[in-house]
Amino acid sequence: MIEAVATAAPGAIGGDTPTISDRAFVIDGAVIVVVSLAIALFSQQLALMTVLVPVVLTGRFVLWARLSEQRRGHGGWAEALVCTVCLVFGAFNDWSSVVRHQIYDYTVPHYFPELSTIPIWMLLYWGMILRFFVSLCRWRRLAPPLRPDDAIRGLNGDHPWLKIGAQALLVVGTRQAIYRLAADPWWSWLPFAMAIVIWLALFRPSRHDAKLLALFAVGGPGIEIWYIQVGDLHQYALGWLGGVPLWIALWWLLAVLVGQDLSARLLRLVSGR
Repeated sequence: MIEAVATAAPGAIGGDTPTISDRAFVIDGAVIVVVSLAIALFSQQLALMTVLVPVVLTGRFVLWARLSEQRRGHGGWAEALVCTVCLVFGAFNDWSSVVRHQIYDYTVPHYFPELSTIPIWMLLYWGMILRFFVSLCRWRRLAPPLRPDDAIRGLNGDHPWLKIGAQALLVVGTRQAIYRLAADPWWSWLPFAMAIVIWLALFRPSRHDAKLLALFAVGGPGIEIWYIQVGDLHQYALGWLGGVPLWIALWWLLAVLVGQDLSARLLRLVSGR
C-alpha cells in the first residue's frame, strides 16, 4: 500500500502539519477496540483491568515505535509530549467532572476511593482515547487540511491567537455550565448547542470538519452507549439516548470542532513545524 507523506511546500513557513498513516491509525484504533471489548467483558474485575490496560497501552507504544517516522508522522519525543498532553487533559477533565463536580458516576470498582471514584486504569485509558482522537483527526484517509485555518468571519487576514482564545472560551464556558446545570433537562444541553452555533458562525467549517462531525455524531454517543449498556462502566442523569444525555452527544460535536483545530496546532508545535 502506497501512503502519501505530507511534506512542506517549497518556501512554506513552518511546513505542513504531520498526518497519520494507515498503519499508525490502525494501531491506535486497535487499542480502543481491545480496551472496549475488555470493558464489556471485565469492567467489574478491578485487578484484571488494572493490569490489562497498561499492558495494552505498552504494546501500543512498542508497535508505534517500530513504524518508520514517515508513517508515524513525528519522532519519539514529540509523541511523548502529545501523549502526555492527552493523558493530563483527559484524566483531569474526567476527574474534575466526576469527583469534583459529580455530574456523573462510575459504576465499576476502584482503588483509593478517598482520592478518586474513577479507577486508575480508566484515567490512563482517557489519555489513549484522546490520542486516538488526534490520530483520527489527522488520518490521511480523511484528507485533513495541511495547516489550521486561522480566518475569522468578518475579519480580514489570519488571527490564530484570537481563534484559539475564542475556542478556549467556548470549551471553558460549556464546562462551567454543565458543572452547574447537569441535572436540568433544558440547560444541561442548550449551552452546548449554542456553542456549536457560535463556532459555525465565527469560523469556516471545512469538508474535513463535516466528515468528523458525521463520524462523531454517531460514534461519540455510540461508544458511550456501549460502555454504559454493555460494559456497565458509568451512568448519567438524563440519559435519554440509551443512557447518554443529550449534552454529551452535543459535547462530542463541539469537541471535534475545537479538538481537530487544536490537535493540529499541537502536532505542529511538538514536531517543530
